[in-house]
Amino acid sequence: MEMRLSDAVQREVELAIRSKASQSLVVDVYATAEEIQREHDVGGIGLDAIADTVARLAAQCGCAVELDHHGRGAAHSG
Repeated sequence: MEMRLSDAVQREVELAIRSKASQSLVVDVYATAEEIQREHDVGGIGLDAIADTVARLAAQCGCAVELDHHGRGAAHSG
């Protein structure tokens, strides 16, 4: 069963992305996901699910996404 972020947390993710996009056109997906996880009640939603939402929203905002989590990935454009 796929778990979904609440609408309130999705709005917070979107606000975080828009804020980061105003500072840089590259978003560190896992660092942003970890911030969201620390600052908001996300229930049992795992980091990867939050990161998926961050990456999707960052790409929609025209940002490049950096997927550097424990040595995985590299910079990718959205």
